[in-house]
Amino acid sequence: MSGVSDIAVYQKLTAIADELDQLAGEGATLVGEAALLTAARTVRGMASAVYQHIMSDNDESLDS
Repeated sequence: MSGVSDIAVYQKLTAIADELDQLAGEGATLVGEAALLTAARTVRGMASAVYQHIMSDNDESLDS
């Protein structure tokens, strides 16, 4: 089964989080800014989870 690699997912999530941060800086209201910052933080958390998975796979292959 071919698909999107984990590193590609990590990179895309990081790019989305960066874009959300940028949009938050341009937000017209405090509520909109808070929503965008919360979304960015959530997406960064997902990216972090993918990164940790990538690194744990690398650690396991190094141990083999």
